[in-house]
Amino acid sequence: MPIVYTCKNCGIHHSKSQYSESRSCKKCGNLLLLQFVASTNNSENLPNNNFLREKTSQNEFLSTSIKYSSFKRAARNISNETIKHKEYTIFSEMELNKKPEIKEKQWWLLQIEQEKALNLKKKLLEKYRNKSLEQAIPGEIISNKQGKFYCIDSISNLEFKKIGYRECENKILSDLKILSGIGPKRELKLKKGGYSSIKDLENHPLWKRTASNFVDLIRRKDIGRLQSCLWKSLPKSHPLLHYLAGLNNAEDFAIVDIETLGLSERPIVLIGISTIKNEKVLTSQFLMRSISDEPGAIWAFITRIHKNSLISYNGRSFDIPYIQQRLAYYGIDYQINNPHFDLLHFTRRALGNKLENCRLETVEEHLKIGREINIPGALVPEFYRSYIETGNAGPLVAIVEHNKQDLLTLAALFLKLFEEWNN
Repeated sequence: MPIVYTCKNCGIHHSKSQYSESRSCKKCGNLLLLQFVASTNNSENLPNNNFLREKTSQNEFLSTSIKYSSFKRAARNISNETIKHKEYTIFSEMELNKKPEIKEKQWWLLQIEQEKALNLKKKLLEKYRNKSLEQAIPGEIISNKQGKFYCIDSISNLEFKKIGYRECENKILSDLKILSGIGPKRELKLKKGGYSSIKDLENHPLWKRTASNFVDLIRRKDIGRLQSCLWKSLPKSHPLLHYLAGLNNAEDFAIVDIETLGLSERPIVLIGISTIKNEKVLTSQFLMRSISDEPGAIWAFITRIHKNSLISYNGRSFDIPYIQQRLAYYGIDYQINNPHFDLLHFTRRALGNKLENCRLETVEEHLKIGREINIPGALVPEFYRSYIETGNAGPLVAIVEHNKQDLLTLAALFLKLFEEWNN
């Protein structure tokens, strides 16, 4: 099947040799995307430029795309890749009890969880048969310079009341060991000498310069540099690193979570972002109606979180590196260097001895958070594949709800951890 390289802005096709010279459109300079096209008598002949352009109506998009072998080929590729390279393992409860080390793996699920999820998918396919994406999941198509995607906005009743600035500042400044060169014995000696906080050390003949520099970072709320300082002397799970979050305003946070077709080098199908306004959690989810939506959604993500401190669950190791990888794939030069509060580290420290494992689902049980619609994260590729193959938006409903609940759970967990430190 011939390959062409299509500008996602003006729709002009380029040959392989043109793509080798430059990954940008010769006319408008936008990124070129690889496309499979139906075979013709002359492989050099390119299809009508309107053929691969995105439609603004989802019904039109589905009915048009399914007619063409390029879309079917993409569906088969996703299907085959998902079947060949399942990145999760299914266990019975008996097997899981015999091998407790399994619980530390990222993607595993119980056989009963898989059966429930597949039954749910069957029901959703029936419920949303002959319904458009807009009918199944209300949202709107958003455009930016990297493309289009489908955006779903919602507001939660969850109250996000962040811990006070002064309490966090006092807890951080009262630990003299934060400063390089001060250990437990020296801290004890300094406190006996009347230096009870790092602010007091600004008057110490030996430590005043180091202390003044640190206090200045606190005053300027330079979370990124403060994290770097604390990482030199404290583990990433230390409560003081969580208390740094108290120096921010609630509106400065962005809670992030992504859904992907695998653990690496495969497309992202949904990006979720929650922000805080008037103590309410506002959620925006960027859904890929097809893989061609991915660059536009990723661009919207990095634009949205540009000035925020991030909150995630294993996001430092997975979500953000994954997004960075996809940016590189599309030739978008951007580094995500936001201050980042990865709640997985703090959860292991605060709740590890209370939980069977630290999967987010287990944490939800501990916090008594329930889900109306739930699928294991490992089955997101299976559900998305069903959507691609059938054009039925039902499986997407489950993916969107799964992602949204993850974000709300992280908001609740972020606040709960402050209570755990005090206890």
